[in-house]
Amino acid sequence: MNDYAIVKIIHLGALIFWIGPALGAWLALKLVSDQSFQAHSDAEKVSRAFFICITLEHLAFALLLASGLYLAINYQMLGSPWLEQKLLLVLCIVVPLEIADIALGNWLAAKVTKKLYAGNKTASWERRCLSLYHGAFTKLALAVLPLTLLVIMYLATSKTAISF
Repeated sequence: MNDYAIVKIIHLGALIFWIGPALGAWLALKLVSDQSFQAHSDAEKVSRAFFICITLEHLAFALLLASGLYLAINYQMLGSPWLEQKLLLVLCIVVPLEIADIALGNWLAAKVTKKLYAGNKTASWERRCLSLYHGAFTKLALAVLPLTLLVIMYLATSKTAISF
């Protein structure tokens, strides 16, 4: 197996590990928020699993970007119209959403949730940020990312730029 094939497999594997845990973590957390779990310890376990999943998701995203950059540079794809369009979508839509997800999810929501399960008081701004993350931000990501990813996958598999 050549270098290109290995890096391509890594790239596609990272894509799977980026998308899969994100969806699984969201579904698990939705289960808890719908009051399906009555026991506090069950909800806390699912919440902890959620934060482990989103950490895996963000590590996979970093590997996805690194392997994609490696492929683009080492196989002279930079300057290809399809790749430019793909990178534009990734840099303008996906990366900002991931940065916000890391800040809100891995950092803020994790800290606030830990405080809540420990029985500590949280400030109103912390509760608002947690509500933003699990509410409007998640809805925005669920509305924007699937369509964006379909276009990115079309560009990557067809190697054809979209004409406007």
